[in-house]
Amino acid sequence: MSGPLTAIDRRRVLTGAGILALLAVAAPACGSAPTPPEVDALEAQRLLAQHDSELAAAAGTALTGPDDTAQATALAQVSLERADHARALATEISRASGRPAPETSQTSTSTAVPDAPAPTVSQVVNALRAAADSSGKLAIASSGYRAGLLASIAASCTASYAVALAVQS
Repeated sequence: MSGPLTAIDRRRVLTGAGILALLAVAAPACGSAPTPPEVDALEAQRLLAQHDSELAAAAGTALTGPDDTAQATALAQVSLERADHARALATEISRASGRPAPETSQTSTSTAVPDAPAPTVSQVVNALRAAADSSGKLAIASSGYRAGLLASIAASCTASYAVALAVQS
């Protein structure tokens, strides 16, 4: 019997499989360089963290009554944490893009209207909910350190509005 089926034996199948395995391992190494990581989403998160920090600081400063001490302290802590988030995101943006980290000023860069009422605790809570949601979604779409950073930010924002500001809202 010398037909087309007899030309394929076990040795040829194993040799072919071995060659395919080598090609599968070597092909990615011969491809183009990976695309640079997208940092626009991280920049949006950094700006959001800066804004939230300023919002919480302004809301805490507006509380001047003797019964407002706990709220003011919680808002000051939220402001510090969100400022830390902005710095961590700036560092990751710098690392991923190869550019120097953006300058973060200690002075407020918000465009608050002088006669506008001070932000409320409810506004800070809503901002933190939005930040937790957006950074959580971005964490799911990310990997490695970036996913961990964004998930940590989401968890921190959730703890801030659900625990630290829960009684006050």
